[in-house]
Amino acid sequence: MTHFLFCVCQLGAEPAVKAELATLRPELRFAYSRPGLVTFKSPSPVAPDAPLPAVFVRAFGASLGPAEGPAQVFTMLSGTCPEGQPVRLHVWERDVTRPGEEPHGFRYGPRAAEVRAALLAAWPEGQHPLLPGEVAAVGDRVLDVIVAEDEPWWVGHHVHGPGHSPFPGGRIAVDMPPEAPSRAYRKLEEALIWSGAPVRAGDVAVEIGSAPGGASYALLRRGVTVYGIDPALMDPVVLDYRGPADNRFIHLHRPMSMVQRADLPTALHWVLMDVNLAPQVALITARRLAARPRHALHGVLLTLKLDDWRAVRHIPRLLASIGAMGMEEVKATQLPSNRMELFVCGLTRAGRQRLTGP
Repeated sequence: MTHFLFCVCQLGAEPAVKAELATLRPELRFAYSRPGLVTFKSPSPVAPDAPLPAVFVRAFGASLGPAEGPAQVFTMLSGTCPEGQPVRLHVWERDVTRPGEEPHGFRYGPRAAEVRAALLAAWPEGQHPLLPGEVAAVGDRVLDVIVAEDEPWWVGHHVHGPGHSPFPGGRIAVDMPPEAPSRAYRKLEEALIWSGAPVRAGDVAVEIGSAPGGASYALLRRGVTVYGIDPALMDPVVLDYRGPADNRFIHLHRPMSMVQRADLPTALHWVLMDVNLAPQVALITARRLAARPRHALHGVLLTLKLDDWRAVRHIPRLLASIGAMGMEEVKATQLPSNRMELFVCGLTRAGRQRLTGP
């Protein structure tokens, strides 16, 4: 077994990962890092199924180290995985820059696809049966191969379960329609896939900081009626939208401080927020709009901005504040499309019941 843990994060978030693990796993010692990849040494062997509830860690597992090609990868796999154990293969690329700042025409995937194809072509028959596809299921043994330009591959493995993304490297695939007004469309779709928040057609949501309308458009396409609070202008594709069940967008064209609970419908299912304010300030409005009526509210979907990576120390207090809104379950992560920010999903009792109900 290995004594090393690998953590994959957004490029630039390495200090936040180190700060989180200093609290969560104080026995670990920093070992090695590259942009978007941090490894730690443990005094005891790192189990592939060990949990790690870290907000800024997108993917993690037992680290096996660098490899120059398929043969070395398979040697590492054989040394850690029982013969005959089926394996799910995850190959992905480390971040090359902050989200939304990639070079013109750049996209993630081609380099990882080449490496995956090379591994599949050389995969040894019989030793470790390869599970089809890339989306992991609970209990899968996952072989992690992290790719970067002009560097050896970095190899690890984990057993898929709570805290792990089913997608390679935690990178969530979202098809963004060309007419979407902003990248907030991608952010919200990632958030809904990651959280499993039970947003359904016929729901009513309020979005604080809706302009120009990317997230609102994602909700509209899901059949949700959206009340958007923003003094800025909304994109016409949002204002003109009419869904099959006549769900639409209603613009409350004023600052959020001038919106009262009475301006919103009695049955309000979701409160969303993505504003460029300190989290402590932004949560005041979210708390006010989520306060009543509790019987209809299913949850809150909040993007919180951070002043710097040291703000990681405030996260427990922020999550406790969101829980005090009446949320029975609160969880947070840094999504692939988040910049210096994090996404928080809070579910009320009604929201949690919807997850398990019809």
